[in-house]
Amino acid sequence: MNSKSKLWPTAVGVTAVSALAIGLVAAPAANAAPTDVISLGSGQIIDGSVLAIPNFANLAANGAATAQQVGTPPTGPAVIEATDPLDLSAVFGVVNVGAGNIPLLQNNGIIQVGAVSQYGKAVNDGSSEAFSGTVSGAPGLVTLPAGLPTSGDPAIPAARITAGTAAILGGTNLVDLTMDISTLAAAAKKDQGASPQGAYAVAGVSANVGGTLVGGVSTALTPLLNTANVALSAVGLPITNPLASGVIQITEADLLAAAGVADLNSLPAGTDLVSFLPAAVSTKIQSILATTLSSTRAAVQALPDTLPPLGLPNVAKTTALLAVTTLETAVNGLVGGLSTSLVTPLGDALTALVSAKVNIQETAPSGAFTQRALQVGVAGGSIATVNLASATVGPNLDAAAIPLVNTDTMAISGGVALLALLTWLFVRSRRQTAVAAA
Repeated sequence: MNSKSKLWPTAVGVTAVSALAIGLVAAPAANAAPTDVISLGSGQIIDGSVLAIPNFANLAANGAATAQQVGTPPTGPAVIEATDPLDLSAVFGVVNVGAGNIPLLQNNGIIQVGAVSQYGKAVNDGSSEAFSGTVSGAPGLVTLPAGLPTSGDPAIPAARITAGTAAILGGTNLVDLTMDISTLAAAAKKDQGASPQGAYAVAGVSANVGGTLVGGVSTALTPLLNTANVALSAVGLPITNPLASGVIQITEADLLAAAGVADLNSLPAGTDLVSFLPAAVSTKIQSILATTLSSTRAAVQALPDTLPPLGLPNVAKTTALLAVTTLETAVNGLVGGLSTSLVTPLGDALTALVSAKVNIQETAPSGAFTQRALQVGVAGGSIATVNLASATVGPNLDAAAIPLVNTDTMAISGGVALLALLTWLFVRSRRQTAVAAA
């Protein structure tokens, strides 16, 4: 074979390899689209549905802080962040619900939020993060930038739920509930090639529970106290009804005891905080009454057994102690019936009125993953379902679906193409020389 014959296959081979290299580098772009979403991270303080409005967040400006990487190959900044606060004023007075036609959101409505923020982050490698809620309570899953803007009323906790059966459902006011949550946050994260992760934070939960059901216990207690006070007043130690306000204050410790857990953030997904209130209220009533009776007995026992100047027996003390014993027996009977007279009907009334479920996790058909800190259902969700502090990541592209044709890989591709061209010119020149020599 002459030199001309040898050079030509070599040129073809080199050019083919070079072309193949170009194809391997640039091939992913063939199936890519400039509108592809590479990654998405979205934080949203409040959203949900009410009556005929499927998503009332659409009524508000800047409904979510959404960051997304769009376009394949990726262009623009490698990291995109969004911190837009929700304009809650846009929904003030727009949505009124219930028998009392009361506001659903803010302005003394059923649901109010305090100083909270929302954040989304999208990276062009197909990873993303999102956060919403109380910045100081942000789960360690995400790293937040400094100075996030806030929405809501800084004078109240992160979230406040105020609901009453008369105002919302009509009829007798069986229960009134105000629940405060000082820390409320949700975070979500998806690393490239990994499953999405979610975390939530709920802390500083307290509640005031009133209404005719709680008031009924106070009403039943009053005649028992009146009977005892005939003797107790004679020794200057009458008992004031400790349940007279008709409202029972529940602390987070009370809720934890009723739930049987040490931390509200270890609850299973979808656990309803309101479901623990009937038992917590019953236990708190028992504790209040036990403390009252104990302190009264101690005060009576501290009275002198005899009276000066003759040292005669203190009959009034003996009578008062007998009254305390009788009262204790009566109160124990009242407390023993709370499971029937209070816990069950209070549970039924609260279930019909409102729920507050923590740790809601959802995966959409598209693959988008959402972590919610709290989901409030009004009237079992038939009137409204409101999500507080949500974080969504995805759907994100896998690395294989992200074209490599960007600033760096274009340079590589260009180098390979140039090498192929130079090789072809070199071989062509040698071939022409060989032909001329022949």
